[in-house]
Amino acid sequence: MPSTTHVKELKQETHTDFKHLFRPLQQIAKWTGLHSVQIEKESRFYTVKRVLHWIKLLIVYFVIVSAPFKFLYVLLYNDSGNDGWIIPILAVFVFFVASTYVTVVSYFSVSKYFSSFCESLNEHKRLYGNIQINLFMKICCKWANLIVVFVAVIPSTLYGFMSFHFQDDLIDIFRPLSFNGVLNTVLTLSYLSSNSFFLIAHQVTLNMFFILTFTLFLMQFSQLNERLETSLAKNLSPSHQEKTIETIRQEYSSLLACFEISNSIIRHYLFAFYAMCIPIVCFLLYGWLRGKLTRGESLAMTVLAMFVISFVLLHTIIGAIFSIMAHSSLNVLMKVDIQSITDKAVHSVSLFVSRLNGPTIGYHVYNLFTLDTNTALGLTGTLLTYGIVMLQFSESGSSGNNACNNNTST
Repeated sequence: MPSTTHVKELKQETHTDFKHLFRPLQQIAKWTGLHSVQIEKESRFYTVKRVLHWIKLLIVYFVIVSAPFKFLYVLLYNDSGNDGWIIPILAVFVFFVASTYVTVVSYFSVSKYFSSFCESLNEHKRLYGNIQINLFMKICCKWANLIVVFVAVIPSTLYGFMSFHFQDDLIDIFRPLSFNGVLNTVLTLSYLSSNSFFLIAHQVTLNMFFILTFTLFLMQFSQLNERLETSLAKNLSPSHQEKTIETIRQEYSSLLACFEISNSIIRHYLFAFYAMCIPIVCFLLYGWLRGKLTRGESLAMTVLAMFVISFVLLHTIIGAIFSIMAHSSLNVLMKVDIQSITDKAVHSVSLFVSRLNGPTIGYHVYNLFTLDTNTALGLTGTLLTYGIVMLQFSESGSSGNNACNNNTST
């Protein structure tokens, strides 16, 4: 927990350098291999530092990228006699493929856009005045290193403990790794824990960036909406009013440009979670309804499904709130009496309205869809539809089995 002195220092800050604000989050991304490290050629031991950096990256990405191939090996060469073995392996395979995709692709997007995002916010601040940062953002950014490590260590430790405790139930998932002997046990636990640590650390880092930027832009759009409403309510001179409306419109466009850069950083992360949510939940429902899962598999898949669902729900709620707030200025502009303002003000209002009525403003995923209220309804409807279908097939399958048993007995 931050001390009282740190809290007072954070409250006293009035001007924000966003490179400095997000530096702890950038540092943890570099430490865990999610962000490239720039080593100056003039620095001492340049070659040694560069070689060590590449060795670290090779180790981190070998641990991460090897996981999907390990589960692919299990899928192709498993000789288990249990006809339900493929269900948990498919679910875990989907999760690790999506998580590996997040890490590998986000490495390039974070390295490319993170500094540009901070520079764009600093430029926006230079043009339109200081951007207010609340205490929550300051504390989270200041202690980002500890938060990410703490959040990543606990699930990784629990994952290792669960794997060891339920090793007999999960033996199919661990192949070719095993817990036979002390050396194999140490190597298996080290691999599983390190893999889960890096994956979770990367996802938590991106999720923190997602929440912090959401908070930042939500506050700015809310303030712009209040300023717009206040300026239209006041009896300002025509020239002053048209200048105020145009300034707010330009500031709004500048914020959208900053937001689009942040969207470029996290779009891969959002896509992966939405892409793996439905398959994992479907595999879990199928395993439950068919009774194909062991106790360890049921626990592992339930934890995995709850982890993915909780993040998807969080992303959906945040996306819907942001989309509503980003379009809230439209309600104010539609009340403007264009006969009472100048032609230039009418032009500014028209440009503002056309942008708000244009492509949906919000977190978009590869231009496939935008996180808004429709996303929440669509996702919920898909999951409910699949659940109902699975229940119907389960009931028809059990009734069919009962009929066959009755015919056999007669």
